[in-house]
Amino acid sequence: MTDRASGSGVMPRALSSFVGRKELLADLRRRIGVAPLITLTGVGGAGKTRLALELAAQVDRAYDDGVRLVELASARGGDPELLAQVVASAVGVPDQATTTPLETLVDYLGSRRLLLVLDNCEHLVEPVAHLVRTVLRAAPGVRILATSRARLRVPGEVLVMVPPLEVPAEGSPLDLGHESVALLVDRADAGVPGWGGVTPGNWPDVVRVLRRVAGIPLAIEQAVVRMRSMPVSLLADRLDDVMRVLTANDTTAVEHHQTMAALIDWSHAHCTPAESLLWARLSVFEGGFTLPAAESVCAGDGLGADDVADTLAGLVDKSIALPSADRSRYHLLEPLRQHGAARLRDAGEGDAVRLRHQDYFRRDAARLAESFVGHNEAALLSAVDADMANHRVVLADLIGNPATAYAGLQMSVDLARTRWFTYAGRLPEERLWLGRALAAAPAAADPLRASAIALDAWIALCLGVERQQVARRVEEASALAREVDVPLAAVTFVHGAYIVMANGDLDGTELLRQAHKEFGELGQPFAVDHHLAHILLTVSLVLLGTREQAEPAAADFLATCGQLDAAWGLSWAHWCNGVVETRWGDPGRALEVLREGLRIQRAIRDKWGPLWTIEALGWAHARAGDARAAARMLGLAHRLHRVTGVRVDGLVPFSRLSEQTAAQARAALGDDEYERAYASRAESVDEALAIVLDEGDAAEDAPEPDHRPAGLTPAEWNVARLVGDGLSNPEVATRLVISPATVHTHLTRIYRKLDIANRHQLITLLASMVERPPPGTVRRSSPSRADM
Repeated sequence: MTDRASGSGVMPRALSSFVGRKELLADLRRRIGVAPLITLTGVGGAGKTRLALELAAQVDRAYDDGVRLVELASARGGDPELLAQVVASAVGVPDQATTTPLETLVDYLGSRRLLLVLDNCEHLVEPVAHLVRTVLRAAPGVRILATSRARLRVPGEVLVMVPPLEVPAEGSPLDLGHESVALLVDRADAGVPGWGGVTPGNWPDVVRVLRRVAGIPLAIEQAVVRMRSMPVSLLADRLDDVMRVLTANDTTAVEHHQTMAALIDWSHAHCTPAESLLWARLSVFEGGFTLPAAESVCAGDGLGADDVADTLAGLVDKSIALPSADRSRYHLLEPLRQHGAARLRDAGEGDAVRLRHQDYFRRDAARLAESFVGHNEAALLSAVDADMANHRVVLADLIGNPATAYAGLQMSVDLARTRWFTYAGRLPEERLWLGRALAAAPAAADPLRASAIALDAWIALCLGVERQQVARRVEEASALAREVDVPLAAVTFVHGAYIVMANGDLDGTELLRQAHKEFGELGQPFAVDHHLAHILLTVSLVLLGTREQAEPAAADFLATCGQLDAAWGLSWAHWCNGVVETRWGDPGRALEVLREGLRIQRAIRDKWGPLWTIEALGWAHARAGDARAAARMLGLAHRLHRVTGVRVDGLVPFSRLSEQTAAQARAALGDDEYERAYASRAESVDEALAIVLDEGDAAEDAPEPDHRPAGLTPAEWNVARLVGDGLSNPEVATRLVISPATVHTHLTRIYRKLDIANRHQLITLLASMVERPPPGTVRRSSPSRADM
């Protein structure tokens, strides 16, 4: 049993121990280093997924680039592009605007040594087989481990049957060495109060239970659930009767399939009518669900909304619905979900429940897009991420039906406005959904269509799509806006963004200022768009404006972000203030501010901002007189541009400063030394962040290794020293270009690490230490501060 993360590609945390399969695991470890593709197959409930995860965990260190899990149970429709996008998302393949998702995936995997686990492939055999063939031809260092009830029929495939666990023979002496016995004992010890273990007295009944469930792991776990309410002797008797009755009329099914289906039927028979109804209706969810979602989608016609929570608790008690560690989400194991789906079809309720599912996630997407207030930013993005499998299924269904295509367009716009695709590094997927929705929806001139085209143009601009293509898209949106004769802030925004970023023209800031005003007038539902417009307006003034324009704009944006307490915006406030210091102020100070912004970006897992920040660090190093560090940062940023497919060099005001920095560093170092410093081996945003921040922290620590209290980070030490100098929290925030809330968080951690209770004790402690130079002191000589 595992605690699953939605589409992250990270191996899930096991919630129960892995039991048995020692010989099979040893055989698979030998094979997996040789065979390019191993497919684990077997009856549902045989433990294919759990075995694959255990094997992956055991061989993880053998792969330089690790293991990635792709859960395909929620993938529907067999669309090759969407399948490749789902795999790319789970693997962590960054954005690439100019190629198809499959081409991007293949290019990314081509030079890597990685194990790719594709789980639950049976309903997508053909598209998965095509993807696997393509990957294996182009990526010799990649090994693929698949679980499927059907073989993929790919050249080189090694098919491994995952059999049920060995069961004791009838009349055999007590032997705890059987794997099926070990699993039953492990699960009963954990979940059956008062269970006294296997004894000579109950051994024959334990054997009967295991033989009746045919050693199928999921069936054993389901049988153990019954042991909570009856002794093992009664369970054995009941199973004898149940299996005889439920399998008597099925002469075509394979024995193990018969057994698993019969046991699930028996679990179903032990549910209350409300639990049976809820089980069936929960099968419409993909990738899991929350209690509010279950209450909205599953209530009605025999199940009241107020009864869903208690009914769900009953399914959890029966191990039919599995909760996450914090019980914020739930999911059904795939065999149980499929059983529920069959019951839903048989009851004739499928269409009605799916319509409620659609309606819920349409409304949820709109709610998420309209709920931004700042401090809830991380929670909103986490909510989008957790339910992305549900959102994808609903989007595909809406767009695929002419009667609902317009609703699909609205939902694609709502999801784009949440900015989840940017955070997650999935901008090409965003364009894919918008493009399909625009093609499917009626081509009428209306505000929604104009806004969707404007969003598509903005994403294309961010991804560095060829300038003329973006220009045509911007003009198409503008023409529609003129036709509907309604001010559209999204169109105004993308028009200004294009003028600033593609043409390097400061005149575009007037349109951005107008878009910021228009979004503000639209009120709370457009707060996230209002915030984004403020970010880009400030970035534009900092890059293209004069000092008199840039400094107050950056300071105002920082103050706004402090009030909002939105981490992503705060990271951009650091970026803007760091660039202001680089161009007109103290480059040493710029380095501190930019690194602090980079720490925020790492903390919130931002996959977009670090590309900008690392390059800006190159500008600041050049101004600080460290040409080698400048070249190293530019090279690192360039490497990230290549591996992510993001072409910020096509954004004119940005590329101007980088070209200037490169010329300055090359002149100082000479061509050969510049190229050596410029070379970078970073293969991901996370790796680059580790390089830059570890290097920066080491540099900050070097002059005073004996004076910083043990355990404090450089950022915490900077806060502590300023508090020791008598500055208030707002004054510390202003000095360090962070929010007062961040200062408060740092102080809480400082008190805990130093085992003190308050500000007074901190000041007293610091007074007893050797006085150090204040944060921001430049420790190397700086060049002249001529404007860059």
